[in-house]
Amino acid sequence: MSSPAALPTMSVRSPVSNRRAHIESSLGERLSSTLLFRERTIPLTVPIGITSLDVLTGGLPRGALSEIAGAISSGRTGVMLSALSGATCRQEVCALVDASDSFDPASAATAGVNLERLLWVQCSQTANVKRNAVGMKPYPGFAFGSALEQVLKVTDLLLQSGGFGMVVLDLGDVPVESARRVPLTSWFRFRRAVEPTATVLLLVEQEPCAKTCASLVLQLQPEASFVSNTASISDLVQLGLQTKSYNVGHLNQQAYLSRTNAVGHAALVREIHFRAEVLRSWTRRKPPSAVTNFELRAAL
Repeated sequence: MSSPAALPTMSVRSPVSNRRAHIESSLGERLSSTLLFRERTIPLTVPIGITSLDVLTGGLPRGALSEIAGAISSGRTGVMLSALSGATCRQEVCALVDASDSFDPASAATAGVNLERLLWVQCSQTANVKRNAVGMKPYPGFAFGSALEQVLKVTDLLLQSGGFGMVVLDLGDVPVESARRVPLTSWFRFRRAVEPTATVLLLVEQEPCAKTCASLVLQLQPEASFVSNTASISDLVQLGLQTKSYNVGHLNQQAYLSRTNAVGHAALVREIHFRAEVLRSWTRRKPPSAVTNFELRAAL
């Protein structure tokens, strides 16, 4: 009986470089690629269009999924429109997947969005009615179930087709409980689909739901609302607003803050100040400051 072939041996006291070369030559070309060090490259980014947010985040990364989360009146729509405005001004074709038909083209045009370069996909709640009419089973029985299914299918088609500079999923009006029902595998699939492209995939919602699939997570919340003098101070206080002085530029102005983060109809909003916090950032592991303030002003 022939003895088995002797395996190549090497002293454990050999230098590390010699050991690595010895292992690579022993394994051959089959597994040599697994031993190569792959440095994580910083992706290209595009500006959001708001200076303080661009300084804080470094911009929105291309080929990655970014999240902008915030409650109602937190500035998420204004940030979304600012990003779309910048993309369309760069002559990029963009797509907006609207889960709740809340997109207002007039406001977008005022914010600088070129509507001729924007594909607006409306995902309505009427799908269950149509399915019942033809005798099909309705979608899962939770709020916005049909809209979310349409959003996932449409987004998959858009990412697979390519050619878009920015694809936005607007889930801002979808209840948090419903948004959490989106399988994590869907976000992984979207991330893998957008990685080899130059597309910015932007998710707008009330709370972050893509978890580790997101390269950038930005949390927004309102700070102060500046209103015009359409009502007396006593009337504003009765509506649940409290006054607070703010230094804006070289002027000291009065901000009327709502205890419910909403301004009554008697007050005309001039501008709103917001607070932004980076919850996760892949482009910058340790940002010098994870929090900043910014403002959005009403178009006159």
